[in-house]
Amino acid sequence: METKMFFIIEKKKYSHSHDSYSIHDENVYDLTTAVKKLLALDTLNEDRKRTSYHLQEVNFSMVDKPLVVKDEVKEELEQAEMPF
Repeated sequence: METKMFFIIEKKKYSHSHDSYSIHDENVYDLTTAVKKLLALDTLNEDRKRTSYHLQEVNFSMVDKPLVVKDEVKEELEQAEMPF
């Protein structure tokens, strides 16, 4: 059975613009570790009105397949002027 992996997403609210989202610590975790870290981050979070943390499951199905460049993209690349 494949272990599900999770990112911890940090959400910051700004009054002057859109909310921002980033992957906290840029790591993936199994569910147990992710929940422990999420609870620790939430406990230490002093600015709950502006910052919050969420779990996002990592979906590897899109990266298991090789990237295929379609013909129309190849044509655009061939027709584009190279900057060098």
